[in-house]
Amino acid sequence: MKLPIQEVEQSLSNNVELTSLVPDERIYMVYVPEEHQVVENAPMIRINELESYRKDYADDEVQTISVDIQIDLWTKKIEEARVIQSIIDDIMADNDYQQYASAFDRDPDIELYRYARRYRATKYINL
Repeated sequence: MKLPIQEVEQSLSNNVELTSLVPDERIYMVYVPEEHQVVENAPMIRINELESYRKDYADDEVQTISVDIQIDLWTKKIEEARVIQSIIDDIMADNDYQQYASAFDRDPDIELYRYARRYRATKYINL
């Protein structure tokens, strides 16, 4: 069984519409290497797992886990963020994630816009 963060990364990296705008080598799990945190590499995406826990049980066996994922998107332009984020939202919805929080700001360290969104899902464990 893959970790939820790995499944999300695979879903984003395998989406042709998304990777036409954000090359899959600019979709990162957990951290973006410091040498890649430059304006010239935008747009880029980082995926983090915020929380996961066992949720539903049957006969003392866990059946589901609840997972919270945050996806950060860095872009040069606001319009670019709007277009790409819409694609990410669709991919996440197709994978049963509901978006529940967001933040939009300007990252002062790399002078890019950052769109952070959080998603939650309940995933069945394959036994």
